[in-house]
Amino acid sequence: KSALVNAMVGAERVLVHDAPGTTRDAVDTPFEYEGRPYLLVDTAGIRRKGKVQALLEKLAVVMALKSLERCQVAAVVVDASEGLTAQDAHIAGYAHEAGRATVLVVNKWDLVPPRTVRKAEVVEQFRDRLPFLDYAPGCFTSAATGEGLPELFDLVDRGAAEARRRVPAAVVRDELLRAIERRPITLEGVPLTIQSGAQVGVEPPIFVVRVNRPAGIHFSYERYLVNSLRRAFGFTGSPIKVIFRKAVGR
Repeated sequence: KSALVNAMVGAERVLVHDAPGTTRDAVDTPFEYEGRPYLLVDTAGIRRKGKVQALLEKLAVVMALKSLERCQVAAVVVDASEGLTAQDAHIAGYAHEAGRATVLVVNKWDLVPPRTVRKAEVVEQFRDRLPFLDYAPGCFTSAATGEGLPELFDLVDRGAAEARRRVPAAVVRDELLRAIERRPITLEGVPLTIQSGAQVGVEPPIFVVRVNRPAGIHFSYERYLVNSLRRAFGFTGSPIKVIFRKAVGR
């Protein structure tokens, strides 16, 4: 991870060591890439809970999670030579729960022997193991050769922009009405109806939807509505949060 940070910054800014967990503090590094300013936070490595013994290690985890709260885009770095580990999935979950735009980065791709593993197979594994991050794009990089860095920056820029996207309330409501028309449901024998829908926040995009039966909406139908909003408006790389509230006067 720290080697990738150095490759992105273009200088040896952080310590690189073969042993995991070398970075203990969250290191803020301002820099420019192709004329665009960035602030890169190299978080402390988050180890498996069984290995988090010393107080210093525990503090490093807390600081890493706090760094997620203040970042705009989280780059979840996976070691290509190891594949997606259970701990990688946990860390990806932290990024999702924090509501951050996310990019999945498969680093050390240069160490994978040619024609042994296809990128499409790795992407399929991500989608299978990380279904909650189906909105997150991925890229393949090499800190040693610089492979994939332009694509990584493009995805970071796009994720940050999409997380700040705003959609007019009337457009949101119309899209939600079309979604319900395509897939109507009844709750306790009463058809679900929408009174209004509006975006109330960004980073991540948050929508408040007033319906007649907010308590009865199943998670699967909520996911369907979220996916409908995503297909209509994008929000690539960013989670979408929908809050259901009781329709006024109903």
